Amino acid sequence: MTCDDFRGIAISPLISKAFKCCILDRLEDFLFSSDVQFGFKKGSDCRNAIHTVRKTVDRLVKDGSTVNMCAIDLTKAFDK
Repeated sequence: MTCDDFRGIAISPLISKAFKCCILDRLEDFLFSSDVQFGFKKGSDCRNAIHTVRKTVDRLVKDGSTVNMCAIDLTKAFDK
């Protein structure tokens, strides 16, 4: 075994998490994102994103456009 066999991890201390929650609680009304932002947002999930994509594709096809889509699976790119 060598040091190269291991990698570092980031550990957020409890105090910084509590501080973040206090700040977020006070500033939540001033922090906003686009309506088409689905990740990491209260009340939003994959179903909302899939519904929006589906409605957009249906509208484009109905108008006679060609729709090309690409999907990338990034599950292996990040630790779980």
